[in-house]
Amino acid sequence: RGFEGGYNLSDVRVNGALVRPRINDTMMRLDLASPLAPLGGKARISIHFSFRVPEHGSDRMGRDSTLYEIAQWYPRMAVYDDVRGWNTDPYLGQGEFYLEYGDFDYSVTVPAGYVVAGSGVLQNPEDVLTSEQRRRLSTAASSSSVVQIITQVEAAAAKTRPKAGTRTWRFRARNVHDVAWAGAPDFRWDATSWNGILAQAYYEFPKAGKAWEQGAEQTQWTIRQYSQLFFPFPYPQATSVAGPVGGMEYPMFVMVHYGNDDPTSIFGTINHEHGHEWFPMIVGSNERRYAWMDEGFNTYLNAFAAEARYPGQSAYPGYLRNWADAVTKRTQSPLMTAPDNIDPSALGAIGYRKPAVVMLTLRNHVIGPEMFDTSFREYIRAWAFKHPTPGDFFRSIENSAGEDLSWFWRSFFYTTDVLDIGIDGVSTRTSEGQTFATIALHRFTSVPFPVRLRVAYADGTTQDFSLPVNIWARSNRFDAVISVRGNVVGVRLWPDPSVPDWNPSNDTWGKPPNANPPGPVTR
Repeated sequence: RGFEGGYNLSDVRVNGALVRPRINDTMMRLDLASPLAPLGGKARISIHFSFRVPEHGSDRMGRDSTLYEIAQWYPRMAVYDDVRGWNTDPYLGQGEFYLEYGDFDYSVTVPAGYVVAGSGVLQNPEDVLTSEQRRRLSTAASSSSVVQIITQVEAAAAKTRPKAGTRTWRFRARNVHDVAWAGAPDFRWDATSWNGILAQAYYEFPKAGKAWEQGAEQTQWTIRQYSQLFFPFPYPQATSVAGPVGGMEYPMFVMVHYGNDDPTSIFGTINHEHGHEWFPMIVGSNERRYAWMDEGFNTYLNAFAAEARYPGQSAYPGYLRNWADAVTKRTQSPLMTAPDNIDPSALGAIGYRKPAVVMLTLRNHVIGPEMFDTSFREYIRAWAFKHPTPGDFFRSIENSAGEDLSWFWRSFFYTTDVLDIGIDGVSTRTSEGQTFATIALHRFTSVPFPVRLRVAYADGTTQDFSLPVNIWARSNRFDAVISVRGNVVGVRLWPDPSVPDWNPSNDTWGKPPNANPPGPVTR
């Protein structure tokens, strides 16, 4: 709403010389007078541009009365990588972005009564904050408790800001691929810290409900949790802003819609959006082509946060249901599908939840939690501030785990097939005093998988067995002959119910033993 056609360009120069840009859709090309030298060559590009902030900017920017949230607000460099050269895919919304790292110094000049939050570190607090606000901010920078930088009373009365004229807020962000900001005259501003990292929340009350008083703590908790589990947060601050824009992520800065007053819901969005600080802010994958390397990995992180923050609750069943819905409706695509080619109704399943289920399946039922966690941390470390491809991720995990996982990547990333292995029948025989059970296994789809079996005996005891994935190398049927210790009365596939087998009706035989009770998937 209120969109007026993009940028108005008034002056474009390269190294001081006026140039005529070539514009095609969301892309602009500038031709250099001479080639840019490798290994340190520089060109200075100057662009004068303007645009009217739309009321609703495709969930990337927007305004509500005097509150502005601004993103995608300046011409950004395309990535030149070693795989595709210049990445010039147009911006299509559903595909999000692929951006290069750099250092940003930017200034925001606003009416003097405004408070501005932004990516990076505020460089001139003495120009825009009162002495009391600076004192509070200094306290928050070393406090694990939440400090009110601007209180509700101050925000409501607007006593903290002069009315006339303008003020310029200057920010600096290092080694990031974008910056965004927000401004309003009546922001409440809370802050706390962890390990030298400032965690902040900005919100208008009562548009943003009282639950937003937990926003700074939720931001701090998220940064601490993911830093300890996956990779240390490398930036000096993390900011959460409540406003008209739905959940959206930028380096050190996220936007959260203020439409509810439920702390659990607010936490879910804050946690998800700040999870993007790891993917794609730290690990700079190509969101434009591979949503699963961005949203999918982040949704995987969120499963750990949900179970740690709310013991006894799990995000996993919801992930699985969402994927199943896309399978049932036949709207799913392979994970390797570019996001703009995914059915919009299935984007949540294919971009977010299926890859999270696949990652948890690889962790818990193929490699093992300890090995996978080590492998995944090594992937983040090796590709921090770089641009990995899917193949880089696959090789990184295989190198760390010491396994050929090509069957897994092919099955779960390049096809839409699902796991369905069943039991056709069970027979027993005795030879030289030893009892053997032959369990006829049947793979009903193209997806192979290592098999876990639980056998029930007549005396009420059970025994678990494991079979490697290579039993499926030559056929979709396999007779598993196992030595058992008594009369077999029942068999169950997948004692752990989190294995995503699509047809549980063929997973048992006889009087099957109980499965394990549902439990945390991130243990």
